Amino acid sequence: MNKPEELWSIAVKEGLNNYERNGQPEIQTLFLVGAPKSGKTTLIHAFLDKDDEPKVSLPVEYTYIRRTNKHMVKDICYIWEVDTANINFINLLTKNEELERISVLFVIDLVDVHDLWNACKRIEELKINFEAEQKTVIAFGILGTKYDLFESLSTEKKLILCRIAKHYATIVDGHLIFCTRKDRTTMKVAKDLFSHLAFTTKFSHPLRFDLSSPVIIPKGGENKSDINYLHNTFEIQFAHLVSEI
Repeated sequence: MNKPEELWSIAVKEGLNNYERNGQPEIQTLFLVGAPKSGKTTLIHAFLDKDDEPKVSLPVEYTYIRRTNKHMVKDICYIWEVDTANINFINLLTKNEELERISVLFVIDLVDVHDLWNACKRIEELKINFEAEQKTVIAFGILGTKYDLFESLSTEKKLILCRIAKHYATIVDGHLIFCTRKDRTTMKVAKDLFSHLAFTTKFSHPLRFDLSSPVIIPKGGENKSDINYLHNTFEIQFAHLVSEI
């Protein structure tokens, strides 16, 4: 794979290609992080209203999205799809290009216990690394996919998985939502979160905490004291879930 700085140069060139400057655009960088088949490309297609079936993504892929702002200038967001195993790419690109502000959206398969657990651990590690080494401002979001399958799990499993997701969302001070591509209402919320992270548009949806409907918890919507934050118990609960698979 090319070096991060080479990939970034290609991204900037492509993103600005055919772009007629009638003003200064806002330029954002959004990283969609997730395991294969977690739903990263599906989310991009939904945001772009594309109907074609998403193809299998490479470990790192790039695209860009433009959006006309209130000044009739097309803002640009560079989108990087990153496999969870290649998450260090975010650190490298951000550091090499001295990016001052980025957004990171973790896309998690709600019914894949290992995926959720590994992704959440990676979220915490990424935040710690950035706080220790860089001055980049990061906006976080966690998007749990396949809610339609999540609904069929036992109440105990749903409670544990939801509790873990909530815990890590508050650790990184990020947004948390659950969705399924089979339901337009939840996908609308997902698209709004995508837009918020990509173009800093407003993300305003009623809070939904319980398991009777897809979770929607905007940044700062829930305090740590409101959840069972006995971190060491997550290891035990996770082991219990894995033993049942």
